[in-house]
Amino acid sequence: MRFDAQCIDCLVRRQRNLADAQGEPEKSYLFMRDVLQAILDAPEGVAAPYLIPKFDEAFQKYWPGTDPYAALKRASNDFMMARLPKLRAMVEASADPVRTALQLAQVANYIDYGALSENVDPEKLDRMLFSAPDNPVEETTYRRFLADLEGAQRLLYIGDNAGEIVADRLLLEALMQRFPHLSITYGVRGGPALNDVTREDAAAVGLDQLVPIVDNGTRIPGTELTHIGPELRQVLEEADVILSKGQANFETLVTSGRNVYYIFLCKCVRFTRLFDVPMLTGMFCRERDLHIETPFY
Repeated sequence: MRFDAQCIDCLVRRQRNLADAQGEPEKSYLFMRDVLQAILDAPEGVAAPYLIPKFDEAFQKYWPGTDPYAALKRASNDFMMARLPKLRAMVEASADPVRTALQLAQVANYIDYGALSENVDPEKLDRMLFSAPDNPVEETTYRRFLADLEGAQRLLYIGDNAGEIVADRLLLEALMQRFPHLSITYGVRGGPALNDVTREDAAAVGLDQLVPIVDNGTRIPGTELTHIGPELRQVLEEADVILSKGQANFETLVTSGRNVYYIFLCKCVRFTRLFDVPMLTGMFCRERDLHIETPFY
């Protein structure tokens, strides 16, 4: 899903905010020149997540050793881990634990300091989490998902952001309980990328104690198929079903033709227009059922 003018506006604004937070105007000016050059130099057809490592290289040139998202990631994991007992109780009390865990995993995609920048509100997140079972899940897609997993041997679950990975943990637990025959692998990023999940983040919330963890071999906050490492590529090729979290994984996997199910919130204008829904609408859709016009690619 190639980036467009809307993506450029969002990407540039996000990088300017990061630079402004450093309080060094001259460095910010030079950094933003590099950001604009990276956009101009991007290969034809790449999705917006492809640019993030390029921006980070420029950021490190002017502010070496600084990870502007490290503290946010730790705080997000801590926030969600503090709520894990109540959220787990909600799932276990449900008549359909997989559905409820999926609803939680969907609304937890709100913890996105890339797309939403500084607009992640903890109080709003709390309300969203504890009202998650009220959110509709597209029934035909959900039933097809369950049927696919019943007949599958291998599931690749590709994560997105720190914090929301605690909700992923609950969904993994529910899936393992319902489909004990299923071999599940969890995908993360190969290094720091926005507030996206890495091996370290996954271990911090115990995901590595549940399932094998594989990283994408890059610092691209998505699953750019032409750039993923051999470890993830092998797991992806062998997977019968892929469960993909977040907009960036959608942007990089859509039109792949694989048996991918996408879970995310629509958090930017491009996605709300694409699906003709209000901001923060939850989506659960299947790659092979999508009919999106080609100008978006």
